[in-house]
Amino acid sequence: MPAPSTTLTTGLNSYYLIELIENLSQLAIGYDDDVDDINQDLVLQFIKEGYQRIISLDGRWPWFQATYNFNALLDTRAYSTGITLITAWSNPTGSTAAGYYPQVSPAATAFNKTTADIKEIISLTNNTNAGNELIYIDQAKAESIWVGTNDVTGIPSYWSLWGNQINLWPKPDQTYNITIRGYRQANLTWLTDSNNSTSKSYVDMDNEMSMLLINFTLSRIFQFQEDPEMANVYMKHFETGAAIIKSNLTAPNSNQPLIMSGGLQLNPYGYWWSDTPGIQVMPGSPNPIAIGW
Repeated sequence: MPAPSTTLTTGLNSYYLIELIENLSQLAIGYDDDVDDINQDLVLQFIKEGYQRIISLDGRWPWFQATYNFNALLDTRAYSTGITLITAWSNPTGSTAAGYYPQVSPAATAFNKTTADIKEIISLTNNTNAGNELIYIDQAKAESIWVGTNDVTGIPSYWSLWGNQINLWPKPDQTYNITIRGYRQANLTWLTDSNNSTSKSYVDMDNEMSMLLINFTLSRIFQFQEDPEMANVYMKHFETGAAIIKSNLTAPNSNQPLIMSGGLQLNPYGYWWSDTPGIQVMPGSPNPIAIGW
């Protein structure tokens, strides 16, 4: 195979991925049944299976974090199109900057999407005027409240999902700019370019997970080759690595040391008085001292 033009630091295309698997397994992968040990299409199916298993391990991989935006229109409740991706942790295939990896530039990733491109919605925020964060509500509950003459327009305060549509409650009484924070769908188009050594359609996941995908694929290859011992070895590598990476990438952010016996401080500016109400709790146990004003 010709030398690939990508690396594990710039992005891993499916050509390079198959080359790594071929070198590690010492098996010839290709489309010539007289020469190759295993068909490349079968290996691609194993890669796809491993990729989907990794993605399904957790619904909130940081790699898929994304922010979207749309305009809510007067007297219009349901929205499924006209949604724009404005920022993303990674560069999803199909953007104007595909191949530059990773990509977080709003200008480079802005293009119209639909709700089908969003895997999970975390929050909706109204940016118009004073703004407000919309509260999720069950569709059936919302329909029981905004019904008949009660279904009047107003500032959207609640949202629901039904039929792959975002529904706003109440219906907008003017145009509102809404921000969606959530997780985008995984992209599989990189699997279709496995014969191109210079492809910039990279595997759509964090590079830390590359060895997970390789280990899973090797396990399936050796299982196909009727070598259960090697298949079990690589599957154990996959399972151990998956547990470690999942714990690391999805761990809560810790921006300061954990204080086991400190007091609650709701006023971060010290002890002076101000015109606004506040509370200061002095550290101490079992009888902390509180000062309020």
